[in-house]
Amino acid sequence: MKYKNVVISKIVSVALLIAIILSLPFFPYSAQAADKQSKIEPATSVSLFTQVIEAKELVTWYQTDFPPYLILDGQSKGNGIDDRIGKYIIQRMPEYDYTYKVANYSRILVELKKQNPGVATPFFKTPEREQYILYSDIASYLILPNRLIIRRVDIEKYQPFLLSDGTVDIEAMCNSGLFEIGISKGRSYYGILDEMIKKYKDTNVFHVRSGANHLGLLEMVKNGRIDSAFGFPVEIKYADLEADLKALQVAKMVRFIPVFFGVPKNDWGQNLVGKLNTILKAEGTLAEFNSYYQFWLDETDKAYHQKLVQEYYHEQLNKVP
Repeated sequence: MKYKNVVISKIVSVALLIAIILSLPFFPYSAQAADKQSKIEPATSVSLFTQVIEAKELVTWYQTDFPPYLILDGQSKGNGIDDRIGKYIIQRMPEYDYTYKVANYSRILVELKKQNPGVATPFFKTPEREQYILYSDIASYLILPNRLIIRRVDIEKYQPFLLSDGTVDIEAMCNSGLFEIGISKGRSYYGILDEMIKKYKDTNVFHVRSGANHLGLLEMVKNGRIDSAFGFPVEIKYADLEADLKALQVAKMVRFIPVFFGVPKNDWGQNLVGKLNTILKAEGTLAEFNSYYQFWLDETDKAYHQKLVQEYYHEQLNKVP
């Protein structure tokens, strides 16, 4: 009788459990899950099934093809600076599901302006964007600004335009009419470089290149088709042209530019950016993110960048990452 009662009790429990499962929209079954079922009480099983089928909130992670920040193709695919940052963040926010969407920056801005639930990095802060984008409280890392990229063998040609601190007087250089400088169509280079592009746009100073591959300008410099180009120093290493090209710092340019995460400016974004801020403030995060950037610098710039990192974060957070 005792055995019979145990059997009946088990049958009832199993029947109840099956009825609950069949009433659900779907049931992700696995052998591992089945093994775990056998070791817990029915009530606990119901709770577990409810958690398993509970849909996680979906976050769109926006990406743009801009190596070495985001690398979507080739041997280094997925190992760009912000590719690695994205992986780091996602591992620490498992409460979300993620989908990736590739778009240019203009499109990403439109998506965030529509308040779609997404996040993007790296972003510069601008007053216009702050109207509809909520930024992380802390810069995820610092970048060195655009420079004048030249052939190493041509350094003597630029000596008359170098100031005592080693920076190049870009306005005097543009005014000389001796050089053709490559720029990418539609790209902003920041500060005085954008001022010079605007000032000399109707002259022969600038060679404007269209096309998706913004690094094509570096090949043009290497091959002597243009004298120089504006670009980030990290682009030289990515293009594997360190032996051929050199990046000169430009006078009147900022020493560095902080970059941030950007999310839509609404309640959803406020919640997400709060979690991003917590991760950024955690011990070791900022040092890790800045090391991703420094990987693409030469040894001289790496030491220079590290000094800037220590100064900036000590001022912002009263600590050195």
